[in-house]
Amino acid sequence: MTVTYLSRSLGTGHSIEKLFGAIRRELEKDPSISVEHVQLPFISRGLRSVWQNLRFIARQRFSGLVHVTGDAHYAVLALSRWRTLLTVHDCITLEKNRHNPLRYGLFWLFWFYLPVRHAAVVTVVSEKSRQDLVRYLGRVAKKAVVVPNAYDPRFVYHAQSFRKQRPVLLQIGTAPHKNVSRLLEAIEGVSCLLSIVGPLSEDLVRVLRDRQILYQNYVNVSQDDMLALYVASDIVTFVSTYEGFGMPILEANAVGRVVLTADRLPMRDVAGKAAHLVDPDDSIAIRSGIQRLIDDDLYRQQLIEEGLRNAVTYSAPIAAARYLSIYQQLANTRCEAGDVCE
Repeated sequence: MTVTYLSRSLGTGHSIEKLFGAIRRELEKDPSISVEHVQLPFISRGLRSVWQNLRFIARQRFSGLVHVTGDAHYAVLALSRWRTLLTVHDCITLEKNRHNPLRYGLFWLFWFYLPVRHAAVVTVVSEKSRQDLVRYLGRVAKKAVVVPNAYDPRFVYHAQSFRKQRPVLLQIGTAPHKNVSRLLEAIEGVSCLLSIVGPLSEDLVRVLRDRQILYQNYVNVSQDDMLALYVASDIVTFVSTYEGFGMPILEANAVGRVVLTADRLPMRDVAGKAAHLVDPDDSIAIRSGIQRLIDDDLYRQQLIEEGLRNAVTYSAPIAAARYLSIYQQLANTRCEAGDVCE
């Protein structure tokens, strides 16, 4: 059986590629499956680049199954329905364009409704993402199957003494839904060093300066460097107001760093008992949570130990096995229907 992973173009992002890179490496260990990878040539900015990507797909000679790994959902429309899988990570594009009817309509139709309807199998990364998809698309999205994400196996436990006097807080992401402005409000006056991964807007830089927060900023971080940032941190903050999954929770769990995250789905489900949950809209609650993680040694250690146990349930081999089962079911369905089976 052959499975081709069709992913968005270089320069669009890294998180999806890291996820399915880990899954591909696991599947390549199985001699019964051949795994290939094709990347779209153009960043999906405007109708011209979308059309160019669709033409590129149409010229490919795919064998076996094709798995569109996310983001560029419209790629499904240029593929044979009965051999195509689509993974939807979140509905943030629709969330962001709710007040722009034209953009919302275009994204709803070509990024979500038609691709979900066309794909033979649709997977989502969390129950929250499945609920959002059904809320936006209706009955057509009820076929979506939840396959939780997996963290990169390179993220393993690294022991480190907690720095109570000036802990390092690691914040992954700077988009509006990452809630960085609320975090900055919460830590004003707290003795800490904030490591921020992601581009900083002028507004955020001004707030950091005005609140006299000691920080360091990183952009375009490789996976190895990201691991080093986790290892160098004491607390991982992830108080997002919207997510499809919440990978930093698992990465911090695996490395052995305590996590502060939002008491919302899907973060609450992903974290389980392995994080301190707070209301992401309440800066006082965020501050109180950070302070407790700094002061309460026993509680912090309990969360770290729960995190190591939690990470085991989201390993790459488990995710790869779930996807392999779906691939086999789809391949068998194609054979029973008389399609050519590889």
